[in-house]
Amino acid sequence: MTVRLGIIGLGQAAQILHLPNLEHMEEMFKVTAVSDISAALTDYIADKYNVKNRFRTAEELIACPEVDAVMVMSSGDHAEYAIKALDAGKHVFIEKPMTLSAESAKRLIEAQERHPDLIAQVGYCRRYNESFYKMKELLRSSDLPITYVHARTVILEGPWYISNTWTEKKATDLDPSGKQVMMANLFASIKSLIGENATRAQIIAFLLITGSGCHILSAVRELIGLPKKIKAATVSPNGMQLALIFEYDGFNMVFEEMNDQKVVEFDESIEIYQGTRKLKLKYDSPYIRSLPSTLTVDELDGDKAKHTVYGPHYQDMFGLEEKEFYRSITESKRPKCDVYDAAEDIKLYLDIAKVLCESTS
Repeated sequence: MTVRLGIIGLGQAAQILHLPNLEHMEEMFKVTAVSDISAALTDYIADKYNVKNRFRTAEELIACPEVDAVMVMSSGDHAEYAIKALDAGKHVFIEKPMTLSAESAKRLIEAQERHPDLIAQVGYCRRYNESFYKMKELLRSSDLPITYVHARTVILEGPWYISNTWTEKKATDLDPSGKQVMMANLFASIKSLIGENATRAQIIAFLLITGSGCHILSAVRELIGLPKKIKAATVSPNGMQLALIFEYDGFNMVFEEMNDQKVVEFDESIEIYQGTRKLKLKYDSPYIRSLPSTLTVDELDGDKAKHTVYGPHYQDMFGLEEKEFYRSITESKRPKCDVYDAAEDIKLYLDIAKVLCESTS
């Protein structure tokens, strides 16, 4: 069975992270429709990938009878298009975060419940990584208690890597002032979610958490669950650096994110300490396809130290999550990153925002 895909939003994520994978999954997927607010970009992608149906609006794509499943990769909140897709009888893949609003998450879950036979998967690709699976396996098979967790997302690789390794087609037919209006609307919508007194730095920090930091936060949640409490939060004056302290039963977790350094870097990792053992999962940049991830384990057995490396694992995380989407559709099985699962993250992000605004006001 080949699933006919319609893609909404043809920017960086679609061009660099998803379409190259889908092109090599001919037996699983066929892209039959594309849509973007830029007609020039829509035509470019449709021509490049030989896509029959091209639309200016998401609604037209969702209504297309030659689409079985919709991938929502447009900017902004993804919930509305996802709900419309489900109500139109289409499976839907929702790029993270699926929404930032608790109310929208509730409405999306209600749409899923109206259509239990349809698949709605959220794109947390770090959770479909082979090194991640190995870390989870080792944690589940051990009786050692967790004593400390350190997770980080320190990145500034996107623009540099893209300019050196890939050519991203930009929309050339849109009014530049439209981007300013879009950003103003985005900031206004975030204020309505986290508080009208939120500062610019707090809004930027929240966008960082929900844009890039959400990958690691969601992965940690699958590994060790939700925290009992968010103990502290701090953010830099420009909002591009933040640190969070989470309280769990018997241990703390520190999460840090930075995105304003000048050195080209990608340092995304999860470290879990268990007294005589430490697990470290290290991701590399997704902007260069199939770079490896690794899991290292350092242990102390009496007076003997042991260092084990699992990997490197080269499988493309985006390809792995797309294969999960295909299996879920064709085997009628619920994906682990579904809307119910992702709703747990939405609650966590909003709880973080509350502490962030209280701690740094």
